[in-house]
Amino acid sequence: MDEARRRALRTLVLVANGTILVVAMLAAWALHQALRETVELLKAPPPLTAYLRLAYLMLPLWLVLNVVLGLDRAFERRRRLIWLVWDLAKLHALALAGLALLLFLTQMVMNRSLVAMLFATTFVLMLLVHGGLGAWLAYHRGRGFGRESWLLVGAATPEVRAFLDTASRDAYAPRLVGFLASPAELAGHAELPAQPLRHLGAPSDLAQILHEEAVDHVFFLPPHHRRESAEGLEHCENLGIPAHLWVDLAQAVRTPPRWLALYDRPFLSFTPAPKRPEALVIKHGLDLTAAALGLLVTAPLLLAIALAIRLTMGSPVLFVQERVGLAGRRFRLLKFRTMVHGAEARRAELEAANEMSGPVFKMRGDPRVTPLGRLLRRTSLDELPQLWNVLSGAMSLVGPRPLPVAEQQQIRGPERRRLAMRPGLTGLWQTSGRSDLDFEQWMKLDLLYVDTWSPALDFRILLRTIPVLLFGRGAR
Repeated sequence: MDEARRRALRTLVLVANGTILVVAMLAAWALHQALRETVELLKAPPPLTAYLRLAYLMLPLWLVLNVVLGLDRAFERRRRLIWLVWDLAKLHALALAGLALLLFLTQMVMNRSLVAMLFATTFVLMLLVHGGLGAWLAYHRGRGFGRESWLLVGAATPEVRAFLDTASRDAYAPRLVGFLASPAELAGHAELPAQPLRHLGAPSDLAQILHEEAVDHVFFLPPHHRRESAEGLEHCENLGIPAHLWVDLAQAVRTPPRWLALYDRPFLSFTPAPKRPEALVIKHGLDLTAAALGLLVTAPLLLAIALAIRLTMGSPVLFVQERVGLAGRRFRLLKFRTMVHGAEARRAELEAANEMSGPVFKMRGDPRVTPLGRLLRRTSLDELPQLWNVLSGAMSLVGPRPLPVAEQQQIRGPERRRLAMRPGLTGLWQTSGRSDLDFEQWMKLDLLYVDTWSPALDFRILLRTIPVLLFGRGAR
């Protein structure tokens, strides 16, 4: 079963398990009300409205516990009933602890008898639903239903056999119809043991086989012949049967491939840590909006800092340096000047005092930094002009820190992947210690951001930036 169908099945299972909780809570409340008429020991339950508010809080916890314990993947593996009972017991023990915490936080009072009825009801319902569906799936799998039928076009090489062996261990293992291979392909793998697959003919027989056999998927194995593969794909397309091309690479890659249609031509795309285009558009839109508002709100402060620099250090007010941004694009980064004139020319004589590993330069007590510049650096106010870089599209609010051209050009190999995202005003490096970290840790944080980026991660970094600015941690 492909990953998309697995995700869909897991979502359906989660919806079913959430529905079971809601139904069980209503059933337990109704049962408790009915039994109170005959059992005098049962006290009045909380009002139904308060009970439903508790259900609203309980449902997210219940779904999270289902995912943590793997109950949303229950139908992806074959297991005995005793293991289902054990998983349900763990689920209900953790849910009971969570319910106790919710009752403590909300100061709501709930009858112990009602809690017992609730968890007894959910346990029974989930055991019946999961156990019943599991038995039904096992019965249908045994009769050959619910299994995809695969047809292979090409010889079963050792690599293909390893792939089929892995597929056979899946709970939804496919049924192998057979394979199509030319005499030359068969001769090339004559050393293989007796094939358990049926040899149905040559690749040219594909159209006939698809008319005679029940086939859900066709797999074209390497080496691919352009004419045969094109004809085979056309046959599958005409009959509405999904076709898959095996990509034989000399060396395995970690990046998952995907097909990309570009100007009416198909490409196999390998995109490291792919990002959703719509999420990136939202990120860029928020950057532009925040930068425009930031420049408007901080305009008086910007003017005050510029005037202070002009009076104490003279011109120029801004320090402009060429830096490397998205995918290696160069741009002119703006900062308030914090050093004396000719500071860049004096860097060579200070290299021996560099406290940072790698190609970057960081130094405590840098003699080139003026007293006002030291204050601006400690409070990060010298970075404010970069809001204009964000507004121009060269930078983002959150991202890897842009490096000068000379320093970035010395970074080679996988660490250059940090350029896959637009550079930012703040990022994981700034919120994790900044200059207190060595170069290797810095690069690891940048790659972690690139590989795991999400809007939620940006939001967490922005929140963590606030105390960093207030206390000036790691600033030099």
